[in-house]
Amino acid sequence: MIIVVSLNSYQGGTMFVKGIKRGRNIEIFEDINIPDGQEILITIETRGSFWKSLNSFRQELDTEGIWIEPEVFEGVRDSSSGREVIL
Repeated sequence: MIIVVSLNSYQGGTMFVKGIKRGRNIEIFEDINIPDGQEILITIETRGSFWKSLNSFRQELDTEGIWIEPEVFEGVRDSSSGREVIL
């Protein structure tokens, strides 16, 4: 599970970083520029599976009234069934 962390410093500013929870720790994937001893507020937003994200994206498009013409995706996906399996 990938975790997106929003760090809000009491001195202002918001930083979004990605990390992964391992046990009781959260590993941050990038360097963050926060002085030692700085108090921060952490808001954790977990990202769901691909299908949850896809459905959420589709709902957002519907809510906004945005429509993507099917022709846009024409020829994007390979129509082959994959490699040949010999049993």
